[in-house]
Amino acid sequence: MKLVIRKAAAIKDDVRQWSLVWILALMSLISASAQASGPQEWLQRMLEARQELSYRGAFIYSRGDEMSSMKVFHRSQNGVEKERLVAMDGEMREIIRDGDMLICVFPGGKQVRLEQAAYTGPFPGAVLNGGSDVDSVYELKMAGEERVAGHDVLKMAVMAKDQYRYSYYLWLEKNSGMLLKSLLTNRKGEVLEHFQYTVLELGAQVTDQELAPSMPEADVKALEPKQGETLPEQWMPAWLPKGFSMSPNVTKRNDIMPGDMRTQVYGDGLTMFSIFVEENSPQAMPEGASRMGATTAYSKHIRHGGMTYVITVVGEVPIETVKRVADNMKSSPSAGDAS
Repeated sequence: MKLVIRKAAAIKDDVRQWSLVWILALMSLISASAQASGPQEWLQRMLEARQELSYRGAFIYSRGDEMSSMKVFHRSQNGVEKERLVAMDGEMREIIRDGDMLICVFPGGKQVRLEQAAYTGPFPGAVLNGGSDVDSVYELKMAGEERVAGHDVLKMAVMAKDQYRYSYYLWLEKNSGMLLKSLLTNRKGEVLEHFQYTVLELGAQVTDQELAPSMPEADVKALEPKQGETLPEQWMPAWLPKGFSMSPNVTKRNDIMPGDMRTQVYGDGLTMFSIFVEENSPQAMPEGASRMGATTAYSKHIRHGGMTYVITVVGEVPIETVKRVADNMKSSPSAGDAS
């Protein structure tokens, strides 16, 4: 009997040892799989996750001395993104996205429609050009594992290689690559913006009701786009920071920046800035620079061809970037005026 017990105990020991071997091997494979994807691949997964996943949650966003919290409902269906953001602080306001249409809804049903709108979350420049070639202007490296909003995440450092852009720290959900937290810092290491989910349900079955505006007086479908007149001059930057490329021009009118203007949008794979060109008017932007958190703006008035134009550059880039772009704008006749 003692011999049988010893043999049984030996078998159990063998089972435990082999189980431990298999567990360690499995952990090694999982670790190797995670390490097999480099920073560039994780950035691509981040882009795909926020466009293709359906989810609901809540996040905080701070810049400068301001902090806000929002609920988000996002659904991707048949290649079309639909999203609703609900402000949880201050007066009631919502942002409704349906494909390329973006509408801001304020109390009383007042709406502002932005056509060919950029992505509403962090890193719209990644959506602009697919996040390609960012390693030419940023140094990318993985920086460990942590936990955010109940999800295991990988931390990534994205450090700017020049003074014309900011650096970032990203926390990406380990399975999907979804961005759960980000810090934007300047060259001194000071945090200018902070984004972080506090609650996030990935793979959620987001309903039509969750995507509809909650304010009953808001009639999103009734709002029609208002096209502005083409400006007589085509203004283009004679200088751009390395890595920035342009999306197609958009001529639009909205309640945020009144008047007819042409908008150009440039991105480097993570961040972006916009150039607004309009004829001078009492409603035009005054000359000078301003900054809130990481967002900077610089306006310059240029006299050309008997007219005064207002060039405004706005984006999440350092002040020296927007100023140098605005100071190096050049004009040429618009294509429609060419003879």
